[in-house]
Amino acid sequence: MAAVLEMFLRNAGHEVDCFSAGVGENASRTKHGTAAPFAVTAAKRIGLDISSHERERITEIPLGDYDLIVCASDEIAAQVMEAGGEMKKIYNAQITNPWPCQFQEDYDGTFAQILTAMYRVVTRYFSK
Repeated sequence: MAAVLEMFLRNAGHEVDCFSAGVGENASRTKHGTAAPFAVTAAKRIGLDISSHERERITEIPLGDYDLIVCASDEIAAQVMEAGGEMKKIYNAQITNPWPCQFQEDYDGTFAQILTAMYRVVTRYFSK
């Protein structure tokens, strides 16, 4: 989501930095997480290279420093609020999590949802 949002914002002429953060069990085991191979393939189809993508743990990020926090689901938004994120700064993109699916088609479908949701973020929060 972060890579797609940053791509849309830069294409619209905005200078921004988008970051990716993980929540839950997997995020707490290691500091950095990488993109799933199926996600890398889905991103390549629109010209994005996320093979070196890394995410921080949500607990390592100063959430108060950010103007907008885009979450994939209600569950993640709740975890962000528990970690100190302000509800008024959270946008729930309502993305279906494809993990632990084992098919490229599941990730492709999720990526289509991400494209639509991140376009909505740009038009809602960054359009004049």
